[in-house]
Amino acid sequence: MNRPIRVELVPSAVWVGILVTHVAFCLVFSLETLFLPPSALDAGSLFLAAMMFGAIPAVVVGWALGHPLGVFLEPVRNQWWHVGAFAVLGGIITMPFGVFEDPPMPLATIAMVPAAALGRFSVWRLARIRNDDGAAPALGV
Repeated sequence: MNRPIRVELVPSAVWVGILVTHVAFCLVFSLETLFLPPSALDAGSLFLAAMMFGAIPAVVVGWALGHPLGVFLEPVRNQWWHVGAFAVLGGIITMPFGVFEDPPMPLATIAMVPAAALGRFSVWRLARIRNDDGAAPALGV
């Protein structure tokens, strides 16, 4: 009897994904200083401010949306679909803040799409491919 194959992440994978996503987002987002006047703000200051003030929202949003999406995608064995789904989710959740702001900040949305994809890609090896027949899990490949 064939049982469904599932992709499960180890518990620490969610935290690693959130951390990688947050750092990647802050790095790309701080590039917006290239479009500001030279005396306004430098990239290092914006990066540190984004890291500090965005840490709690990153954890809350990452856990509240990333974990359920991972559970929803368990039956999908191809992890590239997982990476794509996280990229789409990252774009959707930052769209109101990046595109519909006054003035628009499309770099926020543009930064979150690859950051969310990179966050899920970073935990690729922490995924376990499991059959529901009780067999030992295999490492994600």
